Amino acid sequence: MATSKKNARGKIKRAIATAAPTLAHALGGPLAGAAVSKISTAIFGKPDMDESSLGEAFVNATPDQWLAIKKAEQEFALALREAKIAEQRIHASDRANARARQIHLNDWVPSAIGALIILGFFIVLSVMVSRRLPDGAETEFSIMLGALATMTAAVVNFYFGSSVGSKEKTRLMAMKGSKTETVTDYEQAN
Repeated sequence: MATSKKNARGKIKRAIATAAPTLAHALGGPLAGAAVSKISTAIFGKPDMDESSLGEAFVNATPDQWLAIKKAEQEFALALREAKIAEQRIHASDRANARARQIHLNDWVPSAIGALIILGFFIVLSVMVSRRLPDGAETEFSIMLGALATMTAAVVNFYFGSSVGSKEKTRLMAMKGSKTETVTDYEQAN
């Protein structure tokens, strides 16, 4: 049963790959159910059609149905973008609350832990660079360095802010000529 469902999804994905690439991409991931629901609503007017019926509908799809699929894709992409913005707001609020807590309580513990993490990162890094490690210890030191690097990035993001917004603005500036999204649209959304 799972194989036939996967085959139907593959047939749908191939059929809409050109007209609705965002929905086609979603069919291969964790949002497959939402994508199938959007496609089903666009073609049949109800979200609960089975995937094999959808696959057959693409064979005889009318231009109006293809237009409805394209509209459904735009709505789906907008919903994904809104979810991403909401996620960024949650993360920003979380960081702001943590910083406000530290200021309000005048708590030195997060600063001390942050300093220990950064110090640990540079100690492990210097040991790995300056000394010959015992045979077989490279893996353990690499794992430790990777964990400390991740924690160091979190400490730096806490105290100096994240570069996520900067990366997003850079991406949007590269797309500046695009009709779907500009830097101004992004700044208005935030």
